[in-house]
Amino acid sequence: MTSVATGDDDGRKARRARTRLKIVHAFKELVRDGVAAPSATEVANKAGVGLRTVYRCFEDMGTLYQELIAVLHDEFRPGTLPDLNTEDRAGRLSLLLANRTSIFSDLESFFLASEAKRHAYKALDDDYSYLLRLERERLQAVVNPDNRLPDEVFEALHGVTSFSFWLRLRVDQGLSKALAGRVMARSAKSLLATSTSPAMVQSEPGEAGNCR
Repeated sequence: MTSVATGDDDGRKARRARTRLKIVHAFKELVRDGVAAPSATEVANKAGVGLRTVYRCFEDMGTLYQELIAVLHDEFRPGTLPDLNTEDRAGRLSLLLANRTSIFSDLESFFLASEAKRHAYKALDDDYSYLLRLERERLQAVVNPDNRLPDEVFEALHGVTSFSFWLRLRVDQGLSKALAGRVMARSAKSLLATSTSPAMVQSEPGEAGNCR
């Protein structure tokens, strides 16, 4: 009897896990399709489950947002630091810009959805703070591992390579993704080129190894 009961319990857990994943992916697809704040009913319809099933699997929409955040982190975090196969500071910045604009482009709809509900759910607010720290840490590792850039240059680079800047270009200024990427790249490269000496733009031998 115990073995049968254990097997039934394992089966229920597996079905619940599959259903949870189906709901999360339905939520993800709705956001990717431009629905900034999907309702539980919309998620249920997209997943092909009942509304009660959504709330059996997730306590509330905040819990569902939290699960979506975890899925997105697993999917995109490994690619947030590019392969820095160059010792040149400006070259590494170019790699970061290409990497960052690609990620911003792919995740734009999720960032916008988060902005729409960040005031309502602590998980989204915590994730926003985490992403700000991650942007800064990655930028530091790429362009300033030796701490030789003046503070004002690094802070300016932080500003023009951030998702906030991307959002201004895309939403407030109405630029295409391609043009927004070019504007971001020009802004960052100009800052680095005009605010550092040639010796600083060309990094010390072996410096790239510190960024790994």
